[in-house]
Amino acid sequence: MPDAAIDPAAALHERLDAFAAARRALLDAVEGVEQAQFVRRPPEPDEEHEARWSIREVLWHVADSERCWREWAEAALRGEVVTSFQGARRPAELNRPRHLLDSFDEQRDATLALFASLRDDVDVAALHPSPGRALSILGMLEHLANHDREHATQVAALRALPPREER
Repeated sequence: MPDAAIDPAAALHERLDAFAAARRALLDAVEGVEQAQFVRRPPEPDEEHEARWSIREVLWHVADSERCWREWAEAALRGEVVTSFQGARRPAELNRPRHLLDSFDEQRDATLALFASLRDDVDVAALHPSPGRALSILGMLEHLANHDREHATQVAALRALPPREER
């Protein structure tokens, strides 16, 4: 239930700041990654992630998740209900760090444009049905910031893996 005492503009600004900081942490974790690290999968799943994803797969997952949540937000703001997300396969041309990071930036730019276009009277604290649970626009931003932070930690762990032995 939305909190009537919340200042929507301040809450949105606060969430957008956290959203930006989480993205900076993820980009910092990726900074300078080389192609061999970018595509290398860990030999075993780690404690927090069942999948053995490469950095490339992690970044695609984060970008595609943001696209899905942005589409949910756009639909919610139009009064439509989204009950499932349709993930997209990573295009083959996004195989190198720079290319995928460019696509990553395009997703973020589109998300920020959505928030910049919100009218002052939009209730960003109102709950909307979403896949899994009811969520507000503010809650979506918090979810995406947490998602970026979680995957920044995962990318740092992937970068710390020792190089594979040549056979």
